[in-house]
Amino acid sequence: MNTKVISAKKDDGLWRVETKDQTTGKREVFLSKVLINAGGPWVSDIIHNVLRVNAPEKVRLVRGSHIVVPKIWDHGKCYFFQGNDGRVIFAIPYETDFTLIGTTDFDHIELDEKPQCSELEKNYLINFANQYFYTELKAEDIVWTYSGVRPLQDTSEGNATAVTRDYSIKVNWEYEVPLINIFGGKITTYRKLSDAWR
Repeated sequence: MNTKVISAKKDDGLWRVETKDQTTGKREVFLSKVLINAGGPWVSDIIHNVLRVNAPEKVRLVRGSHIVVPKIWDHGKCYFFQGNDGRVIFAIPYETDFTLIGTTDFDHIELDEKPQCSELEKNYLINFANQYFYTELKAEDIVWTYSGVRPLQDTSEGNATAVTRDYSIKVNWEYEVPLINIFGGKITTYRKLSDAWR
């Protein structure tokens, strides 16, 4: 479904949410007793530009990149390595013939910019892994890369690695009908987050 929320306003004790189908252009209106903003990287954009409400919480976008190389070992075990910088990376068997190595922590400044693994991140992961494997990896061994953006709650740490991965649920009753904003979290904890609202 490729639907965008155009606006959400309080209307006679309910939230009036207008959406637009990005493919067909069709607009629809929905009414709701509660509005949950689980916009991920767009959570702050939704608060300020769609809902047009004030909220003190901010989001810090942190990019995590991964590299894929030809498989380094023949068994099915995974590895976690501690680095000199205090970070941890993993190396796991991937898609039969490959090894997946990740991940990084770099600030991702522009929300609309597609996350991509930079040369700096590639070299960081290669150098990190080479401290542990007998097989020495080179940048040209990288078959492909992928990156994602973590929408972490901005708690003003200087280093992207230090920002908490915990999610934060903020319930706002100021508008008579509840507004719930979800900050932070990871895809690996989404079930725990959803269980909190059963």
